Amino acid sequence: MKYFDFIPHITERNQIKPFIEQDKGVIAKEQELNQAFKGWWELNAPNLAKLPENKAVMQLRTDFMASFVESLQPVGLLDRFKVAGVIASWWDEVRYELRTLSESGFNGLVDSWVDTIKDGLVDNDDSSNKAKFDPLNHKLVKVLLADYLAEIETVEGKIAELEQEKESFEQGEGGEDTEEGEEVLNVAKELDNRVKELKASIKDAEKRIKWLNRSANVKDKGLIAAKKKLGEDTTELEQELADLEAFVTPITLEITEIEELLLPYNELKERLKEAKNELKELKNNLIERLDEARRALRDDECQKLVLAIFFEGLEQELERYVTAHRQQVIAVVENWWDKYRVTFRCLEEERSQVVNELNSFFEGLGYV
Repeated sequence: MKYFDFIPHITERNQIKPFIEQDKGVIAKEQELNQAFKGWWELNAPNLAKLPENKAVMQLRTDFMASFVESLQPVGLLDRFKVAGVIASWWDEVRYELRTLSESGFNGLVDSWVDTIKDGLVDNDDSSNKAKFDPLNHKLVKVLLADYLAEIETVEGKIAELEQEKESFEQGEGGEDTEEGEEVLNVAKELDNRVKELKASIKDAEKRIKWLNRSANVKDKGLIAAKKKLGEDTTELEQELADLEAFVTPITLEITEIEELLLPYNELKERLKEAKNELKELKNNLIERLDEARRALRDDECQKLVLAIFFEGLEQELERYVTAHRQQVIAVVENWWDKYRVTFRCLEEERSQVVNELNSFFEGLGYV
């Protein structure tokens, strides 16, 4: 009987997954399957393009199932049932779209997608608890509005960067780690709270200083200027003013210093607010951008767009099956590792060592 062992440089279980994923033979086999798929599509896409004319939806399904298995099974990566599963799963996902294509043509299908997106946005405004529809993930938006999605991605990247800078400021220099459950100190919030406390502590004093410094008005006999105008003694009021200013001045300086420290943080928050508003405006313009792009599509471009979307959907379904197969192979090899990494000879050696240790123990006790 022939035995196999793991290759010498596989010394840990966690090395198995990347080894299989990066293996040239595995990669080549998956590429061969992908090429077979692309060849099949090139031959069969014209039959799909004829669907608005011949209306033969079920015949197309039969032809697709048979030819897909015939083209991809010989590669040997996926068995007949999995290959059939790929085309069956994809067909089940797009069957209603294929009926729309058969009845309304390529233009009609594109228009139905546009209507679906618009209806989904209306449903999002509903206050019910149903899951929110994400129009940006719709297949039509991904293909037709690639530049628009790139704009959104750029702004989202800017927001993520600004939020990271904001978080770094809030954590302070070093960003000390905290225990689980312990509240994280927000430096910016602490400084802001300190400013509020300081301003509150001098509020009455500043109000009193402002009062004492008002211009002369004989009716306001408590004013320094009014008493001077009347020729009265202002020593006590001037001393009160001096004491208040002596109290307020250092606190005002501390407030100014803290506000200068917070200035970059407040600028970050303003830039973050602007970026979020920019993103909101971009997303609000989806329907306008979608309608504009739809109006620009010629009939032949509609056909090309629809076929590209169908191709991508089927390609993704095939990739899903291939990935699942690869993960199954990895799991099998890892299971072999768990079962057979320690050889029978190693087990015998370990057993002999334990027996020898046990005999020595018995000898020490005088049993042997």
